[in-house]
Amino acid sequence: MRVSPVVRVSGVLVASIAIGIAGLLHAPVSGAEDLRQQVADAEMQLRDFEMKAQAALEEFTGAKLYLAEVEDKLARTQEKVDEAQAEVNATQQDIGKFAANAYRTGGVDPNLQIFLADDPQEFLDQATILNILADNQSASLRRSQTASLRLAQATAELTQQQADAEATRVEMAQRKKAADQAYVDMTNYLNGLREDLREQIEAERRAAAEEAARRAAAAAAARQAELEAAREQQQNSGSGSGSGSGSNGSDNSGGSDWNGNTVGSDRAAIAVQAALEQLGEPYDPTGGGQPPNTWDCSKLTGWAWGQAGVYLTPLSYTQATQVQRIDISELQPGDLLFYFEGGAHHVSMYIGGGQIIEASSPATGVRIADLHNSWNDTYFTMAGRPYS
Repeated sequence: MRVSPVVRVSGVLVASIAIGIAGLLHAPVSGAEDLRQQVADAEMQLRDFEMKAQAALEEFTGAKLYLAEVEDKLARTQEKVDEAQAEVNATQQDIGKFAANAYRTGGVDPNLQIFLADDPQEFLDQATILNILADNQSASLRRSQTASLRLAQATAELTQQQADAEATRVEMAQRKKAADQAYVDMTNYLNGLREDLREQIEAERRAAAEEAARRAAAAAAARQAELEAAREQQQNSGSGSGSGSGSNGSDNSGGSDWNGNTVGSDRAAIAVQAALEQLGEPYDPTGGGQPPNTWDCSKLTGWAWGQAGVYLTPLSYTQATQVQRIDISELQPGDLLFYFEGGAHHVSMYIGGGQIIEASSPATGVRIADLHNSWNDTYFTMAGRPYS
């Protein structure tokens, strides 16, 4: 059995999901402030359901990637089994020839048969042939034993890998079932809210999406203008202007984003732009997201950085090991933020201006959100910068 790299998710993502639901369903609204608080509480609960589903999908994806590795090994091991079996068959044919020859001679010891030769030369010829046959027979027996050992080892390896693959398929089914149940629970919870709460949540989400899209468009336009101005300045000043390239070929001269922060490289700008171009695209709740058509959190960040030539595994907990850890106060556009506290499995990308882009739910798709909100601040674990 494999030792999965997956950080196991507890049976319940957040123990407090059920707390306060009755109040949200039945408590009367005593004013605008009460409504805002109840909407915020409801959003927090919905976010918890989303993250419980996403954590299960992350484990589903991890198991899926592992299964692909196991199936690749299975194919190679099957080839080893076939080759070993063919070698066993060949050596057994050689041994069969010796057995048939013994049968034809009536089982008489060949050492005795040579004494029946009619003349001395025939005696010597038969003795020479006998030595050759004895050597060949011994070699065939050794080859047969070696081939049989190889076959047994390859067969045992194949059996273990087949069991590993089946266990991984079972795990995938369990993770998918957990994700589906979390989405069902989220839908039931949302449908069970009072109508005024649902309407307010939907209105706030629409307004937030529109504002985020506006700010993202303005930010992208500002960044593009800045990059063009920087390139024009570099062309005018020549190659000795002080802007250099690192060993990986990326421009590390920097610039400033729309919030006054330093942009680490043009690769980060490419990654941010690639992610922004997916704004509004759908989230795949099945765990089978296919960029650039459907997404989940880590596929978005991994694909976006891939457009800049930086490979990141499409798993949030693996991406966390593939970046340089930084303090949140050092964030630059393109940096990644990870949320693992309380069993959450989530990653988003900082785009500047106090905003992130993420894929976290079928309800919202790829969206822009504030860097700081109640959920993010509660479950934030670390920030990291890909090695660009």
